[in-house]
Amino acid sequence: MNLFQRAKPASLESAFDRYYPAVFRFFRFRGADADTANDLAASVFERALSHIDQFDPRKAQIQTWLFAIARNISINHWKSEKGTLPLDDDLPQSDVPLEELVIRAEEKERVLLALQTLDNRSREVIALKFSSELSNRAIAQLTGLSESNIGVVLYRSLMKLRRQLSQIEVNHDR
Repeated sequence: MNLFQRAKPASLESAFDRYYPAVFRFFRFRGADADTANDLAASVFERALSHIDQFDPRKAQIQTWLFAIARNISINHWKSEKGTLPLDDDLPQSDVPLEELVIRAEEKERVLLALQTLDNRSREVIALKFSSELSNRAIAQLTGLSESNIGVVLYRSLMKLRRQLSQIEVNHDR
């Protein structure tokens, strides 16, 4: 085993510290509840560790590689899940007043509901963009779409989300 191979688990450990929250958010954006998102995010790093010998930093950044794994796990998960996606979480322990926590939870639920109105490709592109802060180029590489197509998907999806959130807000205020 050469020095580079021995260094890989250490670099994966630092990648875990840096990217786990983004991988978790990716699964939340895709519609997973917090527990499922945690399980799926952990699966990403388990798979990365077991396939660390396949990672080549000359071909892709570790962030892109991890999100390629997350994307595959996401596809497999929702293929097997065919049911509805839970959106509720337990309220966190906090010094923030309960009313504020309820408002935040309602806002989060509205966003998650609005995300569910998008098609799978749009949800995936939004999840990759906003959970992981990947560039349009990196997202294009992961999805096989062109960079300009990623930009169009993002623009149209965000416009649709704004309309959905406005409609949800109007219906909620009635």
